[in-house]
Amino acid sequence: LGNYLTPTLLGGKNSQWFTEQIYTQFITRFNWEKGAAFGFLLLGLSTAIVWAGLKLSGQKFGAVMQRS
Repeated sequence: LGNYLTPTLLGGKNSQWFTEQIYTQFITRFNWEKGAAFGFLLLGLSTAIVWAGLKLSGQKFGAVMQRS
């Protein structure tokens, strides 16, 4: 709920955040294929950003998880 509600509150009713696009595809348009594709795209982009951040900082994923 927070992934949908926060961008809506911050951007107003005409905002085009990616999480809102995923919600719209699933709930209002019943376009499961596009919603799933957007979801996997968001997962891939998030993974790439985390991976790049770990590489740039010289950290390893296993070491970061052990400190948590």
